[in-house]
Amino acid sequence: MRAWVAGLCVIVALATLPAHARAQENGAAKANELYGQGRKVDALPLYEALAKEFPSEMLYAERLADCLNAESMQLTDNAQIKAVRAQTRDAAKRAVELGDTTRFIRELANIEPDEIPYSSLVSPGATLLKEAEKAYGAGDFKTAMEKYTAAADADPKLYEAALYAGDTAFVEKDLPTAAKWFARAIAINPDRETAYRYWGDAILKYGNDPASAKNKFIDAIVAEPYNQLSWQGIENWTARQQGVLMPPKIDRPAGPKVDAKNPKNVNITIDAATLDDKKNPGAAAWMMYSLIRAGYRGETFQKAYPDEKEYRHSLREEDAALGSVIESVKERKVKPDKLDESLRNLLELDKAGMLDCWILMNAADEGIAQDYPAYRKEHRQLLHDYIARFVVHGGLSASTN
Repeated sequence: MRAWVAGLCVIVALATLPAHARAQENGAAKANELYGQGRKVDALPLYEALAKEFPSEMLYAERLADCLNAESMQLTDNAQIKAVRAQTRDAAKRAVELGDTTRFIRELANIEPDEIPYSSLVSPGATLLKEAEKAYGAGDFKTAMEKYTAAADADPKLYEAALYAGDTAFVEKDLPTAAKWFARAIAINPDRETAYRYWGDAILKYGNDPASAKNKFIDAIVAEPYNQLSWQGIENWTARQQGVLMPPKIDRPAGPKVDAKNPKNVNITIDAATLDDKKNPGAAAWMMYSLIRAGYRGETFQKAYPDEKEYRHSLREEDAALGSVIESVKERKVKPDKLDESLRNLLELDKAGMLDCWILMNAADEGIAQDYPAYRKEHRQLLHDYIARFVVHGGLSASTN
């Protein structure tokens, strides 16, 4: 599950090694044996040789990345750690290029070599956490769990200790213990996505309860919607459950532009053909969207956010602009079945009270994203319900809630 530690919980590439006679002669059988025993550091030089000799073999690339990742945890010199993490990333990227879709490998392919976990922590809990990581990387899960538990007791606010204790219980197929630790991690920081996603993985694999797993994956998105990893759990869920991820489609006019020579001049581009009510009933309402946004680029933003020095696209602006479109459509009294998909979706979101959820989840830019933490604080359940109702569709055995 982790991009820092060995991912036996993800079971990286359990497929049988390819039947290359030369590969067997060059150590594939021994490498596979060591890897299966959790002795990844011992298997490392064998996979290095195999990946070099067979550069187009995905399995060797991904196991090389996993073994390098394990080695990086055994090192103490920061320069060496960074060098090995760079090798880990490169091997994982190669595996992805060869077709690997495993989430763990995708995470490794995006690590930053210079970001050394726990290197700046000096508390007793952090020391125990480092010892736990080494045990985990060596495949000694009993010792790892003891150390993670001790780290969590030494520092009750150490998120990683609780998270990885749950992860280790997951590896050991102990779902009740895993759930207890994931819940503890969430209590420490409910706005980090990882514990929700790991918990969902555990339920999906060992709990035989896809509906509960779905809810955990959605909670991960609510915690960190702009983190790509947050969506991987629900992506996996929909793939397995034959569901679909598809947010409501709403095509909006382009935003206003400021004249570079004269910032006080705000220009909007309007295509009259797209606003023809005769050809597209209700379409003229989109004029209001452009006008409201132009107003915010003018003076409205400064009045709405007096403490902010520079303009940014905000949730308040987008809500006002889309809200004006909704009101204009309602005033025209066009029958819903005569409206295009964008306008129908707008009206449905408005009726559900979830327009802001759509804006924050599916239409956010850098400016709007700044408004998310405050909104999540007051509307966590609403955001969850929005994803369950409007974004995740179908599934063989999970409910829609």
